[in-house]
Order: sequence, then C-alpha cells, then structure tokens
Amino acid sequence: MRFLGVVTGTLAALLLLLAFWGGGILLPPERLTRGIAALYAVFPGPVTEAEVARIPCAPLRRLRLYVVCTEGCGGVWRIVGVRGLRAVSLVNLGRSPAEPDDVVRRRLDEALAEEGLRLEIAGAREMIGCYLEIAGLRPDLILTDTDFQTLENARGDEVALEALAMSLEDPEALARILLREDGDGFNARFLYWNTARPGRPVLEVEIRIATDGRLRAVLAREVPVTPGPAHGTPQDAFPF
Repeated sequence: MRFLGVVTGTLAALLLLLAFWGGGILLPPERLTRGIAALYAVFPGPVTEAEVARIPCAPLRRLRLYVVCTEGCGGVWRIVGVRGLRAVSLVNLGRSPAEPDDVVRRRLDEALAEEGLRLEIAGAREMIGCYLEIAGLRPDLILTDTDFQTLENARGDEVALEALAMSLEDPEALARILLREDGDGFNARFLYWNTARPGRPVLEVEIRIATDGRLRAVLAREVPVTPGPAHGTPQDAFPF
C-alpha cells in the first residue's frame, strides 16, 4: 500500500507539473519545447532529422520561437512558436509561392496578443530585434549614418568591407535604431546592410509597432549609391 501511495503521489505531481507547463504558469525545459517545435513542424516526417534553432526574443516571456529545418532548409523550413506545451506555425518559409503577408501577420499578431505585452522604449527596441530575426535579418548589420558613409567609401575594397562588417558585431547593435514613441506605439527607423543580396545594398527601414508588440507597418526602401530618393516596397526586406 505504501508503494501504491508513492506511485499515486508521483503521478499526481507529474500531472500537476504538466498542467502548469501547459497553462504557461511554469516554463517547460528548453529541451522539451525544442522537441515540441520539431515534432509540430516535421511530423509525419523524420523528426530526428530536424535541425532546431532558438530565435532569441527577450520581451516574450512565455512564447518561445524556433526555426525548424530539414535537409539544410531545403525540405521543411518553418518558424514555430511554442507556449507551454502548445505549438503554432508562424511562418512557412519553405512554401512556394510564399504565404500571403496578411496571413503571416495575423498569425504573429494572434501569438503576441496572448503575451499581453506593454512595451516601453527598451522593450520596443528588443521587439524590433525579434522581428528582424524572424525575417532572417541580422541586427549586427544595422548601420548608423557614420557606418553608412564608411560603407559607401569602402565599396569595391573587399578588405575594408570585411573590416567594417567585423566592427559592426556588437551585442548592443539594436541601440543604433532610432526610436520614438508615437501615441499607443513606436516608430523606428534604421539603415540595414543587406549582405545576403546581390550588390549588398543598404535598405532604409521604417517600422511601426504597437505597445503590445504587434507589427503595424513596415517599409524597406533601397538606398541608391548615387544621390537620389530611396525606393522599394515592404517586400524588399520582410516576409510579412
């Protein structure tokens, strides 16, 4: 009888722990949520072949974001959110044609609504960094106006360009974002060096987010090498 009592007590404690994890009262172990993300993104495919990488996002206390890939992202390629023990697909990056922007935006908005965020300046800057990571962009490639001038002067000199790229590596890179409060949200502006594109253009990016973290507007325009107005569309930089 004593053994039965121990087993019953252990099961009750386990069920209580699962309830706390599932309800978001306690955060599950990282290894568990990574496994949930992989299972959700890949099943019924070979889950053991999934590569899972966490997207850091400090403002999100309960929602964890992961990039899940198979075959070097040539197969499955998704961004999955895990809150408690529940997973949701946020962006299917491997789909062709790409998912409609409004569909992706709606998923992101719904996921953020459950977080109940009330951002201040520092949190808004971090949230913009999250959106950059979700879009596959690197916060360390944000440029100040001085960096931009250095870049333009270095065009054609690979050694100088490499030195500039190395000098930009800074854990405080998000501080380069020009951010101001605007009513019930924030407006941000920054220059981004898109080294992943042919010609490695610089984009002038404007972002507006609400105080609850929802993305309200994005505009990314390529800055011409010669003097003239910036041009482009929101699709230049963001998949949503």
